[in-house]
Amino acid sequence: MRAIIIVDRIKFKRSKLLLIATIFPLFVFIMNFSDFYFRFDLNRSIAQELHTSEWTFLVISCHWGMFLMVPLSIAIFASKIANIEHEANTWKILFALPISRYSIYLSKFVYLLLLCVFSATFIVGSILFIGLSLDFNGPIPWGLILKQAFYPYIVSFPLMAFQLWISMVCQNQMIAISLGIIFTLSGFFLQKIKWLFWVYPIWGTPILTSDKFDKVITNTDLSLFFIMSFIVGIFFLISGMIHFSKREMR
Repeated sequence: MRAIIIVDRIKFKRSKLLLIATIFPLFVFIMNFSDFYFRFDLNRSIAQELHTSEWTFLVISCHWGMFLMVPLSIAIFASKIANIEHEANTWKILFALPISRYSIYLSKFVYLLLLCVFSATFIVGSILFIGLSLDFNGPIPWGLILKQAFYPYIVSFPLMAFQLWISMVCQNQMIAISLGIIFTLSGFFLQKIKWLFWVYPIWGTPILTSDKFDKVITNTDLSLFFIMSFIVGIFFLISGMIHFSKREMR
């Protein structure tokens, strides 16, 4: 397992994966920084109407961008990771090595996780930069910021496992990316159907605004989504590994 992870690291260094992992959180940063910079007084008044701090409202605002960015970025990450082997036609070479197919599959998943961690860390830095540069009032809510940055990715475990599965077994990566786009767009409109695994990123937030948009409330369903994402994610991960191990790759 360690050997294939090292080999994959060399391959990924030559790719533009890290650049791609920067683009998506950069979009969230630009969107929120420009909004708070040019409409600072308006956003401050909205925060007051919600009886919350500027920091908390920024976290909520970032989530509105993240629930679109996270599923789409996962689809592209998984596709790019798998496509390195598809484009180079190196599957048979990998299978000839004394390494199990399960290890090959898990190595790809490890790097998918690392790209998501990188993006989440970028989000943390973005929130801190916006708040500090615009001189927000009050202490920095470190716990809230970290939760908002990482929770959407944690509950996206099923999406990661599913998208990697499709990307690994399908040579045509347009299928995987198209599914990612469909999940992203339909998730916004179907967010009330909470058993759909691709809507989990929308609910992966520690706080929400009330239906009347007059206060900030705690997301009481968060624990449920953690449990559901773990169960569904493990199912997709194991299913993908088994399918990949038995499939004849070119």
